Amino acid sequence: MAIPTPTCACEPCDCTIAPDSAVEKDGKLFCSQPCADGHAGGDQCCTSCECC
Repeated sequence: MAIPTPTCACEPCDCTIAPDSAVEKDGKLFCSQPCADGHAGGDQCCTSCECC
């Protein structure tokens, strides 16, 4: 049974997170540290993330 690929906890972001770049904050997984902090931009985060 395969482990499902996690998606970024940012709403409404649905990008998948690479296991080696996942950042956990408050029990949620994000695609990068800046994204977890709510102020990512450019290539540090997924382009579909409104929080970035």
